[in-house]
Order: sequence, then C-alpha cells, then structure tokens
Amino acid sequence: MANKSVYQSYDTTALNYFGLDSAPYYGVLSSNVIEDVLVTQDETTFRKIETILTSSTEDSTTFKTKKKAFILPKCSVSLDRIKSALKEHGIAVTNDYELADLVITHDDIYERFESGENIKSTILMSKLWNYQTLEDTNGAVLTVDHYSGHVIYDSNLSDKVRFYNCTTGDSLYDEWMITGMAINLAHKIELGLMGTITVDTVIYESANKQILDETLLEDIQKYLESYSSEDSAIAAKVIPTIDYLQNYHLLWQFAQNTERNMYQFNRDKDVQYWLEQSNFNLFTRKSAHDMILWLEKNEKLDSISFKYLEPIVRKEIHISNRDLYVFKVQVKPEYLKYAK
Repeated sequence: MANKSVYQSYDTTALNYFGLDSAPYYGVLSSNVIEDVLVTQDETTFRKIETILTSSTEDSTTFKTKKKAFILPKCSVSLDRIKSALKEHGIAVTNDYELADLVITHDDIYERFESGENIKSTILMSKLWNYQTLEDTNGAVLTVDHYSGHVIYDSNLSDKVRFYNCTTGDSLYDEWMITGMAINLAHKIELGLMGTITVDTVIYESANKQILDETLLEDIQKYLESYSSEDSAIAAKVIPTIDYLQNYHLLWQFAQNTERNMYQFNRDKDVQYWLEQSNFNLFTRKSAHDMILWLEKNEKLDSISFKYLEPIVRKEIHISNRDLYVFKVQVKPEYLKYAK
C-alpha cells in the first residue's frame, strides 16, 4: 500500500524499464527523516518520464469510465473542487496510487533548485544545480550519520549543521532528480495500468459551469465591491464556475471592472486557477480595440462581441481640430460582416 508522499520505494522493474537501475541514490532530509532520491545525468530519460506524467492518455469522454483517481502533488486546483468534479462521473479520489486507475495530472510536477536552496517535498522531479552532499555530520545530525549513503546539503540541513563542520561527500553540479513516485507511476502508465487526464479537462468537463452574461457580471461586481465577507465568499464560489471559453467580450469587461478587487483572493487556489485559465490578467491590459484584434487573431471574433466592443472603441477615438473640420468615422469594410 502506497501513501501520498513523493518519496516512495523504487520499483526495481520500473528502474530496469527506464534504464535507471544503475543510477545512484542520495538522501534528502524531509520532516527529520532521510528519504531516498535517484539522481542521474540522463536528461533524455528524465524528460521522457516527465512527458509521460504530464500528458493525457484519456480524453474528455474516456476518463469518465474510470473508478479511482490519484491527484499528482502540488496541483493548482483545490482538492475539494477536483473531488466535486470527479464525483459527477462516479470517480472517487484516493491517496494510494496503487489503487487508482486514473491519474489527474498537471504541469507543476517539476522545479529547478539551485545552490543549496530547500528541495521541496511536494515536487516529483527536479533539476539540481550546484549542490554538495554530506557523508557525516560528526554527531550533529544523527539521521544523516546513520544514513547508508551521502545526503544532499540543502537549507533543511543548513539550519541544523554548518557545512564546514561536516565530512563532505559528492558534488552535484548539474543533475536530474527523480522521486520514487514519479518513476513508479510513469511505469504503470506506460504499461497501460493507469490512464492520465489533465486537471484542466476534469474541471472544464464539470457540469457546475455557468455562462457569463450581463446579469451575472453585474451581480459578481456587486459582491466584489461589497465590504461584506459573506459576499466575498459568494464571489469566491461563483468565479471558478464561470465558463471562460464563451462570451470573451464579457470576460474582458469583467477583467476591466474587477481587477482592483481580486487581491482578496490571492490565497484562493480555485479563483487563482480560474484567473490563469481565463486570461484574466491579459484582458486587464487590453483596450476594447486591442480585444477586438485579439479575438480576430484567435478566430474568436463574432458579431456579438464586435457589437459590444466597437461602440466602446468609438467612444475612445480622439480627434483634434474639431472647430475647423468635420470628421466621419466608418468601420472598415472587412469588419462590416460583424456589424450586421
């Protein structure tokens, strides 16, 4: 039975499959325990495993046939929201990946660590640059001294012992670290024992979505401008349910109207996820004219969005010398089809 820690015992069959059976192990201090991590210079295999873990083998239909899902650590969507979306399709969430037939994946499984900074215990795979290891701390940290190999000296250890008081080991200048969970999961996926689907697909396939219209836009703005914590909580629940692939003109208006209010959700994972997926920050920086051009470039411009945005653009036109001249503004012929 496996737990949700990224530090799992390495499956020998998986190591052989990926050709990592001879790669060295090092220790990492995590919660006062030394955990094994595999370190290699084989970037090709590292990238192969990363691709397996972050790609979807299922689509928006087939993933709904699965029964138990395991969520990769460090997901940007809250557990409650993922559970709710999966429950709609009769899929339960488990912390034991060995019981799962589906992996909920995302792009935050990798991180680069440099020059002794803390190696986070929630990261499946990482680049290690410019690290030293310890062979012995001369009694300062017994868990390190009792470990069978060398332990990577990061900020967790530097808080406990000074490097110059220790017996040093290997130098890790340019290496790739892969946890046991990463290798074991990638092997199961390769064998077809588990499917994978991105969290983006799971959330978007949820029936708990609503299209942004002008009434909803007005209601959310009232919630956000209220000084009531209850109204703020309502907004935090409503925003992540908005369909960000429809009514782009209103999404733009929403961004224009509410940018100054979003600071209150800086720690809300679901709102932050929605802001990223919806291009909220991008839309805050666009004028109505910019938005029309963006929609056209991305083949999303239609008559509804054009008729909404064009009058705003027209109001922003500035022409000097009006006391001497009469000016006529006319939409270019290629845009007339959107004005009908």
